[in-house]
Amino acid sequence: AVVSTQSTGTESRSIPYRTHARYNQTELSLHPCPAGSGNKAQRIVKTLLDMGGYQDVAIKMYGRNNPESLCKAFMVAMNSFESVQDQANRTGRYVVRFNPNRSYRPEVLAAPSQGSKPAPYTAELSRKSQGL
Repeated sequence: AVVSTQSTGTESRSIPYRTHARYNQTELSLHPCPAGSGNKAQRIVKTLLDMGGYQDVAIKMYGRNNPESLCKAFMVAMNSFESVQDQANRTGRYVVRFNPNRSYRPEVLAAPSQGSKPAPYTAELSRKSQGL
């Protein structure tokens, strides 16, 4: 199962999960933060987050910090997010969330559609390469 620890939908004003994006010599690492943390980012990226309505996101920047590359790397990162149903279809596995309000019992967010095949785990790939 693909595990999602962040809440999805509009109840959270943060990004759904961690991601990493690169444009030219600029790399951004986006992390969701707990509610009330505020946006922690470089000035230009923080302005873009505020305009997008995000409130609890931390962004670490690596490499060059010219405004054009920062904006384009940010857009690459924001376009890389996919819905939980898309994740389930792509991986062929259930997407679950461990809800702290339900004593961390798993809650199914999305099930794979009928035609999707499960993506093999790393251990399954290594067993096949060894001929086991």
